[in-house]
Amino acid sequence: MGDGAPLVWVTRTTEGARRTARAVEALGYHTLVAPVLKIQALKPIIDPHSFDAVIFTSRNGLNAFSSLCGRRALTAWCVGDATARAAREKGFQPVISAGADSKALAALIRQTADRHSRLFYAAPAEPAAALGQVLRADGFQVSEAAVYQTQTVVPRLNPADLPRIRDILVQSPKAGRAIAEALIAWRDKLCFPKLCFICISEAAWQGVEAGLRQSAAPEIRQAVAAGLDRRIAETPDEAAMLRLLETDG
Repeated sequence: MGDGAPLVWVTRTTEGARRTARAVEALGYHTLVAPVLKIQALKPIIDPHSFDAVIFTSRNGLNAFSSLCGRRALTAWCVGDATARAAREKGFQPVISAGADSKALAALIRQTADRHSRLFYAAPAEPAAALGQVLRADGFQVSEAAVYQTQTVVPRLNPADLPRIRDILVQSPKAGRAIAEALIAWRDKLCFPKLCFICISEAAWQGVEAGLRQSAAPEIRQAVAAGLDRRIAETPDEAAMLRLLETDG
């Protein structure tokens, strides 16, 4: 791990944490992999012949749906390029990427999808955006079901590593709140003025900030009042987050 070297805390779920850690290490950083969330697949009853296309807003949704439904000759509308690549690897065809976020995906579907196509949204239990509702309001036939959920977990942190943490990757508002809880619990081991939060979106940062503001601990209040270093990705994807690390380096 690089004895004494600063660490980048990789907080995402186990399914993608190692992949992210390798990408961070390729930039010359040392990583600390300690997820704050875990994925739990759900088992809704899905009629595989009730739709013509499927909407994926994450690889988690793609993986969960793929375990529930064997159909692959389906148009896969994907939020970003990483999800689209994973969909192609699983055999979906054709695959269309919005290359951005849920808002861009909704706009792309509005502009280019067949209005008579029956869409199925493989949703998380707590979607960040009401994508299905937005599309139905525009006249699309959209059914949906929660195919997975994220649950907070206590990150496995070695107290000796905590003073070495410099950058923290924050990939969702829920992760942000979980990270804040961990920082509060370990506040006496951390150097808050040296921390930099690399956030996938402003909403992700707000999750951290809201969580920290709930603490009455003087050191937390002082750190928040002084202003914590945070950087928001230009686009809501991991590649943009890694570019912020490159700039930081």
